[in-house]
Amino acid sequence: MEGIQKKFGNGQGLPPIPLPSSFSRKNTGDDAGKEAKATAEPETEDRELEAKKLRRVLASRQYSQKYRLKQLHYIMQLETEVKALQAEVAIMSPRIKYADCQNSLLRAENGSMKQKLSAFSGELTFKEAQYEELKRERQILKQLCIMYNQQQEQPKLVNNLNQRFNKM
Repeated sequence: MEGIQKKFGNGQGLPPIPLPSSFSRKNTGDDAGKEAKATAEPETEDRELEAKKLRRVLASRQYSQKYRLKQLHYIMQLETEVKALQAEVAIMSPRIKYADCQNSLLRAENGSMKQKLSAFSGELTFKEAQYEELKRERQILKQLCIMYNQQQEQPKLVNNLNQRFNKM
């Protein structure tokens, strides 16, 4: 776009359009004008029509040229956006691959931890059952010990009672 403006140098980016010599208007004298008017009326109408047609053609050309420049500008803008997005993809692609790799590693570690947790859970259940069994066994042994001690004390008690009774 800048290249086009530099090329034509008129600030609008449009090339100058040459006008035909018949397009310029010249004033003629009054006395010659009246005579010429009568004979040249069809000629001046043709010139006016030709001038209008030329103005329309020029306006159409200018509009077309502006439209083409606008299209070029839009295309350049789109190309710039494409390049920016391609650069972003180039930057993000390795990051995404790295994140996917990390995700895979974390999933594997999570699976391993779940297996360990399951094993520890089973081991805990086994240890709890073993603890309860040992607790019951301890209670039974405690009761047996109390009964044994009572049996051991009974003959002593009986002997003590017999000795006291004999002393009496």
